[in-house]
Amino acid sequence: MQSYVLTQLFFFSSKVEDFINTTSTIPMSSVSVQFLIYVLPQPTCGIKPIMLPLEGCLEVTVGISKSFNLSVLNLCDPNISGIADIVVSQTIVGIQVSNLIISSTNASLVYQIFT
Repeated sequence: MQSYVLTQLFFFSSKVEDFINTTSTIPMSSVSVQFLIYVLPQPTCGIKPIMLPLEGCLEVTVGISKSFNLSVLNLCDPNISGIADIVVSQTIVGIQVSNLIISSTNASLVYQIFT
């Protein structure tokens, strides 16, 4: 994200791949997951939030649930300007998304759990 501009959209993309084992370098399948971020009008803070990236690979076994968080850190005073939602514009078959959660230890950190 470069700036807070009224009604501006930003794009964030990630790729999910599955491998037959931990030494394989060729994915059995690959799915792109894309997020479109809409900046709401009249921001009261000009410091852009940070979308925290997923670190490393997530190993998934067939038939066993796996969860990960998509986190956003608000660098503004959360009492003045906050993050209201993370919107996933298209449902990903088989993946459930939680409501927006505010961290119990840091009011500037919000996240959603993908399972």
